[in-house]
Amino acid sequence: MYDLLLLNGQVVDGSGTPSRRADVGVLDGRIERIGDLTEAAARERMDCAGRVVCPGFIDLHAHSELTLLVNPSGESKLHQGVTTELNGQCGMTPFPVHPEDREALRSVCTFIDAPVAWEWERTWGYLEVLERARPAYNVATLVGQSALRAWVMGFDARPATPDELVAMCGTLNEGLAGGAVGVSLGLSYPLGSFSDSDEPLRLAATCAIQEGLVTVHLRNEGPRLMESLDEMLGIAEETGCRLQIAHLKCIGEAHWGGAQRVLEHLEKAVARGIDATYDVYPYTAGSRHLYGSLPNWVVDGGIGPMLERLRQPGARARLRESLNAWAAGMDSGGGFSLDFHNTMITSVRTEANAWCVGVRLDEIAERRGQDPLDATLDLLIEEQAEVSCVLWAMSEDDVREFLKHPLGCIATDGLAYAPYGPLSEGAPHPRCYGTYARFLGRYVRDEGLLPLEAAIRKCTSLPASRLRLRDRGALAEGYCADIVVFDPERIAERGDYGRPHSYPDGMDLVIVNGHVAARGAETSPERAGAVIRLQ
Repeated sequence: MYDLLLLNGQVVDGSGTPSRRADVGVLDGRIERIGDLTEAAARERMDCAGRVVCPGFIDLHAHSELTLLVNPSGESKLHQGVTTELNGQCGMTPFPVHPEDREALRSVCTFIDAPVAWEWERTWGYLEVLERARPAYNVATLVGQSALRAWVMGFDARPATPDELVAMCGTLNEGLAGGAVGVSLGLSYPLGSFSDSDEPLRLAATCAIQEGLVTVHLRNEGPRLMESLDEMLGIAEETGCRLQIAHLKCIGEAHWGGAQRVLEHLEKAVARGIDATYDVYPYTAGSRHLYGSLPNWVVDGGIGPMLERLRQPGARARLRESLNAWAAGMDSGGGFSLDFHNTMITSVRTEANAWCVGVRLDEIAERRGQDPLDATLDLLIEEQAEVSCVLWAMSEDDVREFLKHPLGCIATDGLAYAPYGPLSEGAPHPRCYGTYARFLGRYVRDEGLLPLEAAIRKCTSLPASRLRLRDRGALAEGYCADIVVFDPERIAERGDYGRPHSYPDGMDLVIVNGHVAARGAETSPERAGAVIRLQ
């Protein structure tokens, strides 16, 4: 007697091998049998004719560590087929944190923030809170570099001393022992951007000893992309760590068309033994906290000192000079760049500026009767730096190259939201709801960018292998029953940048650990997710 039978489906098992017509039997949270189960008995039988039955999607780059505590159903991820996600990316985690530093670290993590109290200090304390929340899908987390720096040395814009590096590595070891699956380096954002190359080297070496995963937001994704990539490939080669390059992209029109060169460089590194892959989302726009665009000298000491600097005419003049150099093509990548027309606000802190959500910076400046730079800096001051944005900066051709390459995993780089309640506010990047449906609908079905079986592998077994998940990421007997059923003819993203809070079309069923978690647009009140720790 099976708990659930999925009959007559097109089984795409996640390995990349050709699909086949088969039935899938689920028992006690695991896949018991795959084959002809027409005559078998089950508590629930579902006819999946005309549907794809595949492993649940593993989102290898996510930022839901706080939004899942507000709403552990995680609907925006669940309803696009995510059954496992890896949080704690880009160096931003709300742990470890000294009680007296909670507000300061929260300011560093404005992009991932949500209205929830921080009741923990260390990694294991956060994971205990997450387990009590009972998330709807499986969750793993990294330890963020910025949090490690703040825990050991505060918020100053300087490299760590040798003693501080020892302390950071010790704290990372504690986090790995407490359940984290690796470390995330945020070399483009404060506080990680304050580090020299010795810091990521030492953290990666510590992680490699424990066989954890090292993920990195590179120092630069525009004019110094190759240099930044080489920094991390060199670290991976020296330490032997497993390296995951976050949201690989070529930013800025002057650098469009570079994807092929980047991928060839990465292929050569892998060929000589470096364990490296990357993740990518199927959009030409990214998203981040707005003050992440500012250079390091502005953010030195934390958000309070930063806001004071932004009020000073001299600091604004220096920023304007740097911005003008970038616009004239004279910037080497270490200064200040911001495209006001191609940057749209997605969230703010106060009701007074709520009208800015969904509006581009140049239009905000026009409505306020200000110069765009002054309007942007004033908005940051008024909102205490709690401003997030979407930035259009990539070419469609480059995105396609990164999507189809076999070294690339598909990931959202998004947070878990919901179309109701406190997580329905603002206009977040539509990737939070539509990444996998957009990839499978637009790029796989409509454009034929790659075969369906290869596409599913990039969403399932490939990210599972990066996390060393031994019983997830594939439809195989004995594996955990994380399963997605979708209509390949209807799968499509419904949300957009103006109205992102929409579930995709064509996603029929999402099963987590053998339990039906989502059926069409309905979310099950039973949440069967688990916290995944370092294996």
